[in-house]
Amino acid sequence: MHMHATLATSQSQWLRDVDEWISDLDMRSDGRENRRRLARVLGFNADWSTLTTNTLTWSTISERTGMSRATVARHLLALHEAGWVGRVAAGRSAAAKQAAGWTGDDAFLNDAPVYALTTPVDDTAVDINETPPTLRGSKEFPARAREAEPPTGAATRPSHPEAAYGRRWTVPADRSLPAWPGHVTPRSKDERGLAGREWARRVPALRKLSDKHLRFLAKDFFTAGWTIRDLVTALDELPDGRAHGQFAAGQWVPYSGADGIPAARLGHWVSWRLNAWRDPEGQVIESPTQRRTRRANSARREQEARRVAEARRRQELRETRSTPEYQAAKTACLEQILGRNRRHRRRG
Repeated sequence: MHMHATLATSQSQWLRDVDEWISDLDMRSDGRENRRRLARVLGFNADWSTLTTNTLTWSTISERTGMSRATVARHLLALHEAGWVGRVAAGRSAAAKQAAGWTGDDAFLNDAPVYALTTPVDDTAVDINETPPTLRGSKEFPARAREAEPPTGAATRPSHPEAAYGRRWTVPADRSLPAWPGHVTPRSKDERGLAGREWARRVPALRKLSDKHLRFLAKDFFTAGWTIRDLVTALDELPDGRAHGQFAAGQWVPYSGADGIPAARLGHWVSWRLNAWRDPEGQVIESPTQRRTRRANSARREQEARRVAEARRRQELRETRSTPEYQAAKTACLEQILGRNRRHRRRG
């Protein structure tokens, strides 16, 4: 039984509504948490203008949620049948694309299925599989006026689960969905291909290189846990924070980027700049994100150590002040002070 559904009004509202629905389900608590975790992955990876996802394969969802593919499939089906997710297009493997005659770099990448964030509106039995929803709406899956009319000013996208219940981010309404999130380390070959595409989108000079070539250039860095944001930083800066450059007359002089470098030499330029982030043995060093995380964790540990030390000091002080010896000394001191006050009053 499939619910009649309409396109959600916003990501944040969809996250709130689906979270409330999951909380009311009569099922085990671990099952509710798994379904909530999967729903949040869908919500946070949906394009904020179309409310659809096009980068989430089952393998990606499985990795990000820690659930098996079978569990992912079960919860996706439950969300779909309840009217919270619409299947717009099925995924397609690289092998299927090649068999269909695809060529070029895209032929070696799996196409993720496209899901839409929807809201159930009634109990009408409608099979969304038989009448796939479109971004312009259909009889079984009408889109709100929001799809035909761009949002005024900006659309909203929550940055993390807590943001879905309060603080909002404003982003350009015409911003397109990135091929790969800039803060997530790609793991598989396909994910690295998408990450290479996003790298080129963020650094236009790299568009002279194919996604496959960029994936090769970044392979060691992705293996070391780097992200797209780290790679962009590494092309601009040295590990010590200075811009890439050279010494001239005893001074460090930054120089420009790759805009004028021909495609035949651009790969060497990228490797040369990234190699500044390797140690003398050629191993990739910690990324800018990893460095910030390490320093933040170190600061938190130091703060916690100071807090524990202060708590221990106060506990020891309380224990010392509760001993008979301390109480006797305290009483004697008070008696001495009171005695001095009495003698002072008699003299006066």
